[in-house]
Amino acid sequence: MKKRLAGIIIFLMMFQMISAIGVAYGYQEDKITIASQKYKISSVEYISKVSPYQSFDLELSLEGMTKKYKLILEENSSFMSREAIDGEYKDKKYRQNDTVKIPLYYKGGEDTTLNTRFEDEDGNQIAGPPIYMDIIADTSPPPNTDSKRPNIVVSGGVDMPVVNAGEEARIRIPLENLSSVSAKDIQATLEFDADDSPFEINKLSLTYYIDRINGKKTDEAVFVVKVSDSAAEKVYTGSLKLIYYTLSGINKEQGSFTIPIRVQNSKKPAKLVLSAIGYGDTPLTAGEKRTISLILRNNGNLDARDVKISLKGLKTDGFTLHNSPDVKQVQDIPGNKVMQIDYVLIPSIAMATGNHDLQLKVDYKDGKQNSFTDEFSFFLPVKGLDTTMSDIIIENIEMPKEEIKSEESFFIAFDIVNKSDIEADEVKVSLTTDKEIICKSLNIKKLGKLVKDDKKRVEFELYATSEAVTKNYPIQINVDYENGVGEKKTKNTISQYVGVYVDRGSGKGTPRIIVDRYNIEPYTIQAGDIFQLTISLLNTSSYATVSNIKVSLVSDDGVFSPVNSSNTIYIESIGPKESMQKVFTLTPKRDAEHKTYGISVNIDYEDEKGTQLSSKDMISVPVIQQAKLVLGDVMIPPEAYVGQTFPASVEFYNMGKTTLYNLMIKTEGNFTTQNSNYYVGNFESGKTDSYEVGITPEEEGTINGKIIFSYENAVGEAFEEVKEIQANVIQMPMEPMPQPGMGENPEENEKNKIMKMVKSPYFIAGSIILAAAVVFIARKIHKKRKGMTFDE
Repeated sequence: MKKRLAGIIIFLMMFQMISAIGVAYGYQEDKITIASQKYKISSVEYISKVSPYQSFDLELSLEGMTKKYKLILEENSSFMSREAIDGEYKDKKYRQNDTVKIPLYYKGGEDTTLNTRFEDEDGNQIAGPPIYMDIIADTSPPPNTDSKRPNIVVSGGVDMPVVNAGEEARIRIPLENLSSVSAKDIQATLEFDADDSPFEINKLSLTYYIDRINGKKTDEAVFVVKVSDSAAEKVYTGSLKLIYYTLSGINKEQGSFTIPIRVQNSKKPAKLVLSAIGYGDTPLTAGEKRTISLILRNNGNLDARDVKISLKGLKTDGFTLHNSPDVKQVQDIPGNKVMQIDYVLIPSIAMATGNHDLQLKVDYKDGKQNSFTDEFSFFLPVKGLDTTMSDIIIENIEMPKEEIKSEESFFIAFDIVNKSDIEADEVKVSLTTDKEIICKSLNIKKLGKLVKDDKKRVEFELYATSEAVTKNYPIQINVDYENGVGEKKTKNTISQYVGVYVDRGSGKGTPRIIVDRYNIEPYTIQAGDIFQLTISLLNTSSYATVSNIKVSLVSDDGVFSPVNSSNTIYIESIGPKESMQKVFTLTPKRDAEHKTYGISVNIDYEDEKGTQLSSKDMISVPVIQQAKLVLGDVMIPPEAYVGQTFPASVEFYNMGKTTLYNLMIKTEGNFTTQNSNYYVGNFESGKTDSYEVGITPEEEGTINGKIIFSYENAVGEAFEEVKEIQANVIQMPMEPMPQPGMGENPEENEKNKIMKMVKSPYFIAGSIILAAAVVFIARKIHKKRKGMTFDE
């Protein structure tokens, strides 16, 4: 009997423990019940039952809750919520003994049960208790006692809502009750076209509720929206739909209004460009692999997403890839940021010396998943068979495609490119034309030196005179350059023809003065320096003399100022077809930006009858700011150990007044490096940065290396600054083995250490240097004292 009783007790204890464990581990869910239920129609009045067509607040007190829950009411045909779909009763989380307030409207009907659900913070839902509503038995609507109806409209005379792309905006729509009768339970819904909506919302409609608008009063419907980053800048149309009731709740009114909303977008969409190509300091060698770096820049403010990059133009007798796919999927490229993509290329052994092209295809998407594709061509220099002459070509020629009228100016422009490894010196470009076509700009363009793969843009302004007839006029482009040095220097010339078609028409009888050519000395003008501008003025008339000529120069933004003279000159007369040269001495402002400025040449004159005439020409003058990259001292330890990595760092500053472009830093020498290449990109004036590289010596002795800074100015001229690195490398010292017995007498050991240090050649050399310094300083003091005595 005792054993049976003990077994029952143990069973009950185990059952109790299992039950406790089940509760502890969440096997028992909350059982939520309604403790109390009230109806309230104002801040001071409670009712016991709900009448049809009546607005009221349902107040509940809940029990059986061990954590926070969100209340969800299921749809009901007899009752309507007076708040938004995502209103307070749904978003707010409730605890045990909290009072829940639910604004409702009773539309009439017999479905008087509201079903509930509760959702915890993890999204788990449980069924809640049903709410049984107490209603008045007679559900027939009361007679209509309203003599008038409310009339709510969108108030006129207000500004169109304006919102900014990428921001959260509040759209406020003023509503006016034109009637003297009040309206209640106003429901305003703003809807948008699904295909053209600029707003990022879960649904294509927003609803705002207003309890009441009295007669002849106004209120606002306020809608909070997030405007898409990529929204087009234009006026969008929304539809505002109104539903409201008379105070009795019997009569339902409706209205619909068109709401224009202007979206402003200062954000530039994503736009990927190939901004730079890196392949090292030397051309690729045929048959040898080389890593090239392609720098993609997002010129927009918005992200480029799902970027896919494809390298095109690969072929067996050209470039092939080494252990690298031709298609790469990269991460998103944020607005105004760059990304580097590396490929390992092998030029074919059969490739000739010169520049060889490849193409880069870039596919990406914007924030709305719209797809974009851009393609870029670029050239890589390859060293193949030896050659002794530069391969200079003329490409990318731009010139008028339409006919030119006589006495009309036009432009031609083209690129001069060195396609070989051989440098071209003293490169000059000129034009040869018929006498009816004259060059108004500098007639000789000096390009200086063209190194491998160098490209320079050249532009000429020309003019068809009154004597030009209707025909095609050839224009010969001449490029003169030199190769070699000393006695082996050779002069070379290449030429290419283009043509322009002139339509003489009926011609013009009025004499004209034009600037038919001009010259700048020196050719390169630095901000703040003095230069001479020589202009040639041509009377284009073949019969009339012009007189009382006043020539004035006006520069963009007042950049140029005359030096010891005026910007206006006087010429008595110029005969038919005659020209006259005048020289102006000018200087640009010291803070002038690095770019080409325009100078207007304003000419006032008279013809033979004394008629006042005028003409205006524009000439271009390039001004450069000195690129000034200042380098600090290279910080390295005086000694290093074989196989041990140590840091080398240097600070650098842009002390000039112009941006340095494509700034690249690298380290090379008789050692290995870590994180050697650093692409800075565009380095603005006044900025400071630092560069650090890890250096690992491989053997004893002196390591020699250099940190190379390469960059370009605003016109593409290349510059290079170098900081030398030098350090002594030794083997890492070994800890000496203690001599037998050294630990027995500390005083004797210390004495032996001191004697060993004194006998050290380093100690002796240091002592000699210190003694020499003391003697030198003593002699200086002695001489100074003697001098003072002499003066006294």
